[in-house]
Amino acid sequence: MKKMCKKKKAKKKIAPVLSAIIVILFSLAYITLFILLAVKDIVILPISVIAIVIYLIVCIGIIVALRERIKEINGGLEDATFKY
Repeated sequence: MKKMCKKKKAKKKIAPVLSAIIVILFSLAYITLFILLAVKDIVILPISVIAIVIYLIVCIGIIVALRERIKEINGGLEDATFKY
C-alpha cells in the first residue's frame, strides 16, 4: 500500500517539476540573450540589467512555488480542490 502511495505521489510531482524546468530554461535563455546584447552594445545595458533582474525574480518565484507544491503533494494536499 505504501509503495503504491509513493508511486502515486511521484507521478503527481512530474508535471510541476517539468513545467518549472521549462519556465526556468526559457528564463535562462532570455537572460543569456540580454547578456549577449549588453556585451555587444553598451547603450542597451540598463535595459538588459532590468530584464535580467526580472527574469531572475521569475526563476526564484518558480522555485519557491515548486517547493510549496511538492510540500503539498507530500503532505497529502494534492487534491486540495476537493475541500471546497
